Amino acid sequence: MPLSRTPPQLNTLDAAEATILQELLRQPVPRSTRRTPVALRSVQQQRQFALRGYRLRNWLDTALAHIERLFLALLLLTGLAASFEWYGRDWLYYRLNPNPPVAAYAPRAPHADLRASALPAVAPTVVALEAALPYETAAMHTADYADYIAPRPPLLIPAESDPRPYRLHIPSIQLDSSVIEVFIEHGAWQVADYAVGYHHGSGLPGDAGNVVLAGHAGLRGAVFRDLGRLRAGDSIAVYAGNWVFEYHVRELHHVWPHQTDVMRATERPTLTLITCTAWDRQRLVVIADLVGSRAVGPQ
Repeated sequence: MPLSRTPPQLNTLDAAEATILQELLRQPVPRSTRRTPVALRSVQQQRQFALRGYRLRNWLDTALAHIERLFLALLLLTGLAASFEWYGRDWLYYRLNPNPPVAAYAPRAPHADLRASALPAVAPTVVALEAALPYETAAMHTADYADYIAPRPPLLIPAESDPRPYRLHIPSIQLDSSVIEVFIEHGAWQVADYAVGYHHGSGLPGDAGNVVLAGHAGLRGAVFRDLGRLRAGDSIAVYAGNWVFEYHVRELHHVWPHQTDVMRATERPTLTLITCTAWDRQRLVVIADLVGSRAVGPQ
């Protein structure tokens, strides 16, 4: 049926566009015999219908999601535990011990087979500060250089003449720490907490032999955290008995954990400091030579 009048929109069209629009309006409306069914669905049913071409979550996906949350929680707890081990333990220790004393050895229980009265008096070797190295003493020619790592029974030595080191002072790295004796436990050397460890059976300060001291570098006091800053010639003071023994750094080097030859006995008075480095994959070793000693009075 022809239009009785021109729609208002045609006024804005050009002649060609108006002609096309008139032709389209005259065409009959197409009728389809197919009808799309109409269905009422719940939200869950509609979701499944809309996502029918995709893989839907099942019980396995839910279990994996719970496992992932559990893993993240364990990871968080592990991080908190590691933080406490690295920082919290030291903070708590120094909080409870604001001024930890640097003291000599505590009295030990008597050994069943040894008596303090039967032990000979130990006199440290006194070396003048101006004496040049290398030097020799009579003790160097008579000392027994057997491997000190072999188990030995602990000796009961009177506190007033105890020749074992009890204090370590390194001015160049601001280290002043007590020294306690450590032993082999389950096939490995103990490492002292919040102190320097003196390896049982190693040399004694002032005598021919190798005095071995070890300590932590990253936790539980980290007494040797700055050991790598030492340089050749730096002074190290070791206190033992009524004497202080001065050592000068000779060299620093790294070794693998199995290279225990750095702890073996030496013919001259030597000091060896050991700590972990390279994330506990290597050991930093500092070797120093004795240059002198002086009396410091009873400790």
